[in-house]
Amino acid sequence: MSVTNPFDFASLSDQVLRQRKHAWNLEQDFNWARGANASLPLLPLDSDAVAFPGVSAEQRLVLSQLIGLLVNSTIAEMENVIEEVKDDGWAKLLKRFPVNPEMWELGELFFEEEAKHSQMFYRYNEKFAQALGIDYADLKQLLPNAFTSPFIKALKLNAYSGGNAFWWAVASVEEVSIKLFQQMREHKDSLDPLYYEVHQKHMEEEARHHNYAFLMLSLIESKSHSLKEKLFFKSDLLFSQLAQTGWVMTEVMKLTRAKKLKSKHPFFEIISSCLPHFMALGPTELIRKLFISAPYVSLMLNTKNHPMTWRVALDQHTLSIPLPEPIEEKLFLHVS
Repeated sequence: MSVTNPFDFASLSDQVLRQRKHAWNLEQDFNWARGANASLPLLPLDSDAVAFPGVSAEQRLVLSQLIGLLVNSTIAEMENVIEEVKDDGWAKLLKRFPVNPEMWELGELFFEEEAKHSQMFYRYNEKFAQALGIDYADLKQLLPNAFTSPFIKALKLNAYSGGNAFWWAVASVEEVSIKLFQQMREHKDSLDPLYYEVHQKHMEEEARHHNYAFLMLSLIESKSHSLKEKLFFKSDLLFSQLAQTGWVMTEVMKLTRAKKLKSKHPFFEIISSCLPHFMALGPTELIRKLFISAPYVSLMLNTKNHPMTWRVALDQHTLSIPLPEPIEEKLFLHVS
């Protein structure tokens, strides 16, 4: 059972021991030499291929691969920028609200593991580019980048000002990672083995440390006594949702860059050929789908897909975007 009390030093110490005992090694515990299999899908899709209704079997395979790479990069970017907010969003917070040494130790381990996870996802994407025979620099033009976006700047400014939107963002991403693997599991035998292994290893460590964001939110809620602290706590989830939504929607539109890359490789040419299906949805239908039913995208955008985060938000009466209930579409793989 996850530790829920940031002052329960005995349980926190036990969790540190569990995480250290079961931690995997990025170099030793993966068969990186076998590389990625670029002929296999990476993720199952719904009947509309996320937001590309009517695509062919060939297009569907490439979209499965592209979305799998987008998922990797999104999680990697989110976990990598955590280090950027570490001082203002974590260290200063624990100094302001004193806790047991175990809470510090568990936090240091959390940051170490997140950095390792981002390296793992970046490495897989490089392996896939190699297997497909495309320039990784070209592929990265379609993939998310948080470091140059207003998203990370907003989280850093919020943390520097005394807010905690960072921890709401972390809580959501932790839940996304676990649910993502659950959606992949029943299709294990049809997906690229290395891609599946990467997400399985990721899920194992996420399941062991995903409670840390909630420990931090519990600490903040219990210690926020000044008017400024209370105002931040009530509004930080809303701030986090707005920042994440802006970032995700901006990154989704990077797909149009495939038009400029289509002469470089058939992979980009096929992605480019899918864009009319995407654009045909129209702005209203596209936004509705991305927030409500599009696999992986709505999982990121709609906080109601994150039951623990949503429950904490309701319990603590925080402000949030009034989101519709998500629809979970059936996922499957076409065999051509």
